[in-house]
Amino acid sequence: MTVRPFGAMRSVLAVAASLLLAGGAMSSAYAQGGHGSHGTPGTSAHAATPEQEAAAAKLVADVRAAIARWAKVSAAETDGFRQNNPFRFGSWGPAHYGNVTFSRDGVTLDPLRPEGLVYMKLQSGEVVLLGALFKAPKGEGPRPGGPLTEWHSHECATGMGNALRSVDGQCPAGTTMVPRAVEMLHVWTFGNPDGPFAHGLTNRGIEAAVRRFSAKR
Repeated sequence: MTVRPFGAMRSVLAVAASLLLAGGAMSSAYAQGGHGSHGTPGTSAHAATPEQEAAAAKLVADVRAAIARWAKVSAAETDGFRQNNPFRFGSWGPAHYGNVTFSRDGVTLDPLRPEGLVYMKLQSGEVVLLGALFKAPKGEGPRPGGPLTEWHSHECATGMGNALRSVDGQCPAGTTMVPRAVEMLHVWTFGNPDGPFAHGLTNRGIEAAVRRFSAKR
């Protein structure tokens, strides 16, 4: 199947976004956007020291190199990764793949042993790798990049089967706090415009991934 022109892709994304907004699933607590929103809530990511910025850049490079072996989803499945949730837009979009073995090994923030991977199925049917997901007991996630590498938990239940990120221990109106024992850190390796440690994929992040991988064809 031929990938649709990007204009048509944007229309599909716009429709999907309107549906998500109608259900409250795209609240600002989840759809973090802009480089200033990745640090500790209330703190600018620009407060990172040069050493922390270097450490954050090294983490991204290390993760990119380590997960390259799983560029094909079939290779990840061979190594124990399994799809955790449907593709966001039904027949296409991003989805998480988890590894039970890595989740139980007691190792934290090891680029060679990520607890999860994030893939996106393109409208052509191809599945491409977007980055890795790391987990740690809440409050224990290493932060080599300081405010750049902020861990988070989705513990604000919407009542629609999904959960949003809490900010300073508070949930958005209309959601219910369900405390989590685990927190997570995404490391995006495709050039996410919201930053390499954005807490989730916004529509513009998805559009950037579509452009990136469609341009290679």
